[in-house]
Amino acid sequence: MQGPSLFSIVVIGLLAGVLARALIGGRRSLFASLLAGVGGAVVGTVAAGWLGLPVDSLAALSAAALAGSAALLSLMALMPRRRR
Repeated sequence: MQGPSLFSIVVIGLLAGVLARALIGGRRSLFASLLAGVGGAVVGTVAAGWLGLPVDSLAALSAAALAGSAALLSLMALMPRRRR
């Protein structure tokens, strides 16, 4: 069975980034949240594959993307903001 396509990972990642931003909170921009969503979707999908969890359905891909996005946004919240 084939895994999710890159296009579906990006689209689900964008949505997961917005949802993770609403769940985690923080003061990051929407653009940063969208990028974290796409990165989190990729990281979540790869991590689920390493753990042997199937991500062949939309629900599984969404859960992996949301978990990865929330993890990346949480790590971003721990980093100090740059002063101008």
